[in-house]
Amino acid sequence: MKKYFLAQAAFLQAFFCVGQQKNDNSLLWRIDSKNRDEPSYLFGTIHMPQKKFLVYSDSVYSAIQHTNTFYSEIDFLNQSFFSNPETIEFLEEKGRYVDSLQKTDAWKNLIRRVNKNYNINLDPEKPDEFVEYSQTLLSSYFDAEADVTVPDIMLAQHASSLGKKTGGLETYVLQFRMLYDILGARLSDTTMQLEDEGELLAQMKKFYLNENIDSIITVVENINPTYRKIVFDDRNKTMADSIEKHLAESPGFFAVGVGHLVGKAGVLEWLRKKGFTVSPVHSENKISMLIINDMMRIYKKKAATIEDGKIIQEGIKDVEVELPPPPKQDPPKVEMKEVKPDKKKTKTKEQQ
Repeated sequence: MKKYFLAQAAFLQAFFCVGQQKNDNSLLWRIDSKNRDEPSYLFGTIHMPQKKFLVYSDSVYSAIQHTNTFYSEIDFLNQSFFSNPETIEFLEEKGRYVDSLQKTDAWKNLIRRVNKNYNINLDPEKPDEFVEYSQTLLSSYFDAEADVTVPDIMLAQHASSLGKKTGGLETYVLQFRMLYDILGARLSDTTMQLEDEGELLAQMKKFYLNENIDSIITVVENINPTYRKIVFDDRNKTMADSIEKHLAESPGFFAVGVGHLVGKAGVLEWLRKKGFTVSPVHSENKISMLIINDMMRIYKKKAATIEDGKIIQEGIKDVEVELPPPPKQDPPKVEMKEVKPDKKKTKTKEQQ
């Protein structure tokens, strides 16, 4: 006789609650297409290696479980890009570009502004000093914690452990090009500051945990317009195009920085323009990715295979663990009344 284990953790229960308010303040969005019955999902992350940013709703884990593929901004689990001829050629070209900057007045003026604004003494003939100082300044905003990494990487690892195909919406070359575009923009736009990205993250941290999307929209719209165009607006369309391409092949789960989701030029708006229906998924049940990882390690010791949404445990005859159903759009809010079971109509499995 099969025994069903109920609720060793919220991940395996997956009770999807109706949000207290119908609004767009959600990090998880369902994507529906006229050409596909199965839904896909878009999730907003924050690139902060801290434990508090690894606590997600049960809907997130279930959405990953019930889609075929997982895509983050770049393919974090594939490090072969360093051996890619295109990447090598690009980095060599940009290395020569940086070397040539030392001789330009624009570069010397940039270093002069940085030295004045931050009361330091960088040598314009040593670009490495500028890079090192920029990285040090930015790292102060991250406050990385031990035993955790960037949430996007941990989500990709979780999806991979479930047997999902993983990949990236952008190439590494595109992301590297963005960094050099920012450097080029600093040469001419004197309003850009080295801490633009750090200040952006600091503001987003205030609103991310409460999934306050409205406030995050305001943050993104009020950052330096040159920086916003390079980091968000231009890339958002690229991401939406890539999502559209992957959705034509299979239902997927897409995780991108939350700043890319929102606003008039956000990925959600681009998907709407492409004919997709996007709707927020609300759930009040939350659990840490660290707990999920511990659970998966326990199950991996005994699990033989994962088939049809069930983990079949090896060594225990006829025992299986039910996985949660996929998240749905919020139903109309209704008053819930307690319903007691009718003992006359309830039968045990042996009676059946």
